[in-house]
Amino acid sequence: MLISTCGSDTNKVQACIVRLRRGSMVYHSQGFQPYSEGVLAKRWANGQILILCQLFYPELVSTGQTLTELAEQMASCGIDVEVLCGPPTVLGRESKVPSRMEHEGIRIRRVWGTRFPKLSLLGRIVNQVTFTMSVFLHFLFHRCKRPILVLTNPPFLAVVCAVLRVLRLGPPFLYLIFDVYPDTAVRLGLLKEKALLCRVWDRLNLFVYDHASSIIVIGRCMEDVIRQKTAKMGRDVNGRLQRVHVWCDDAAITAASSSSNGFAQKFNVSNKVVVGYFGNMGRFHDIETIMAAAEGMKDTDNIVFLFAGEGHKKKWAMDYARRNGLANCRFHTYVAREDLGHLLALADIGLVSLLEQQVGLSVPSKAFGLMAAAVPVVAVVPKECEIARIIVEQECGVWVGPGDKDSLIHHLRELAANRRGLQTMGMNGQRAIREKYSLEKACIRYVELLAAIEE
Repeated sequence: MLISTCGSDTNKVQACIVRLRRGSMVYHSQGFQPYSEGVLAKRWANGQILILCQLFYPELVSTGQTLTELAEQMASCGIDVEVLCGPPTVLGRESKVPSRMEHEGIRIRRVWGTRFPKLSLLGRIVNQVTFTMSVFLHFLFHRCKRPILVLTNPPFLAVVCAVLRVLRLGPPFLYLIFDVYPDTAVRLGLLKEKALLCRVWDRLNLFVYDHASSIIVIGRCMEDVIRQKTAKMGRDVNGRLQRVHVWCDDAAITAASSSSNGFAQKFNVSNKVVVGYFGNMGRFHDIETIMAAAEGMKDTDNIVFLFAGEGHKKKWAMDYARRNGLANCRFHTYVAREDLGHLLALADIGLVSLLEQQVGLSVPSKAFGLMAAAVPVVAVVPKECEIARIIVEQECGVWVGPGDKDSLIHHLRELAANRRGLQTMGMNGQRAIREKYSLEKACIRYVELLAAIEE
């Protein structure tokens, strides 16, 4: 861990980069220490990085927003950031986005890929395959010398980095795991566990693990899963397996949430206790339990369920609300990034969810935005989930097991009647973000991992 006795987290990152560029420090497991053989200049290409991902600015949904926030933070600290991404597939599909652009000091280049609707499983697969192929061709003709941060969206993208590394045509790379495949697809019933595709997929993952400089997971539950999977396949990745918490633009969210908010009138939830679910309503989220709770509370006049986002289960949830006459449910799409803090602050209680069988395969990152906005979190997740652990440790909400509709209803009613308790939980969550889970602290960890790369 990078340690400093004074200054903000941003100053720590900037000081680290200055020392790296001057060649006066080298990273060891104990921290940054002076080096004596002039090796460091080759360790981390003068504070440069290429972020490789399918979604990026201006498509600020899902990993597109998450990676944009990290890239902006890195660039603001003096890191030379380039991004290689694909065309938007969710927002603005009809409009053309430049293949080259600059945003907040970040140079963005887009390669070709199909733009079928993301909610179509087949269309999503085709989008991912065409993007991955374009990335491979791009690297064959444009040698990249800066370290790469690559993630599991698309799932096979990191294989390109590993292949190029073996061929000595590519730089070192950090592998960031947001979702564990093929396990996620198997648990959802989309693939059979013993299918040839799954066995090949697991071997490709192992190939990537072998050649990644660091394997980054986003929760203790996921760390356990990866360690168990690799041990079962005869690999020890403990020296390279790193845990870095998910982040949000906490400074912007905190600032926006403390200002005036017009969303109460816009969404017609004035004088109501707002239970908010904001973000993706995907296949692996327990939307069913949330909707069952909404049905059980439809006669509670002062509580309204507000959904803002998209995803595979959104249409099902809207149909469920219509069939069961749930006037206490309101559905909207994503809001603009600059309005996210206002939207989050509208909630008196924030919901996140994950199916039981998905524990360790994904982490509901939307909890961090709620915490930054001082909104208590009610997590419908398995008890082993990272978010459940954080809620217990930081006393910033309530954990409810997936499928436990009655407990969810009980806790929502109890919290709605306890304004002082809500405020205490909200402040606890905001303090936890500031002290442990901020974007700046995540940036420090990535700087450390980049500095630790060996050619």
